[in-house]
Amino acid sequence: MEKEHRIYCIEGYWDWGGAQFEPSVEPILQMLQKMGQYAYARRDCATTGELEFWLGNEWKDWRKSGSILYIASHGSEGCIWLGSKNSTVSLYQIAEIDNFNCENCLVHFSGCKIFAGKDGEKVAQDFMERTGASFVTGYTKEVYWASEQWAPAVALDLILFSSIRDQRDINFRGPKTTKRSIKPMRDLVDRLKDNEIFKKCGLRLFVNNEAY
Repeated sequence: MEKEHRIYCIEGYWDWGGAQFEPSVEPILQMLQKMGQYAYARRDCATTGELEFWLGNEWKDWRKSGSILYIASHGSEGCIWLGSKNSTVSLYQIAEIDNFNCENCLVHFSGCKIFAGKDGEKVAQDFMERTGASFVTGYTKEVYWASEQWAPAVALDLILFSSIRDQRDINFRGPKTTKRSIKPMRDLVDRLKDNEIFKKCGLRLFVNNEAY
């Protein structure tokens, strides 16, 4: 079956302290769409209620085999921030949202340090087990993606999504994903791991009971 190529993006409130221009990942999504790689939808999300609504309702209309759920927000170990540090939501809480699942999909968390620390892999594996996601990707370091001087995660998110789209043999098969079917994703990470941007952000790929 031909895989769908769709990105559904939940974007948190960045709260840059009254800056004239607030950052957004939408230009990345627009570029990918104009390149003919992905259709996309992007939804602003500043509260837990909004997160529950988008993921428990509209996401199911975008969730097809090969889809990507892109959660763009600030973050810390095991959590995303929808706005300030006082609005944290753990990956466990996300996984428990009513009517939410990610079977046969990839979930990418763009926030800083979400998979940092000794429990990073455990957090990712638990999320996959609860949601059925085929792959989870995210960062272990500060990524400064909206920094005026240095924005490594902007480039890395774009490279990641574009590379996944180009790897037509990547097979999104959830808990039944085999070593053979994940080889293209593992090879992709192997190719990127010596890249300075990759090393600066600490991008990780999680699948089944393995991490790269």
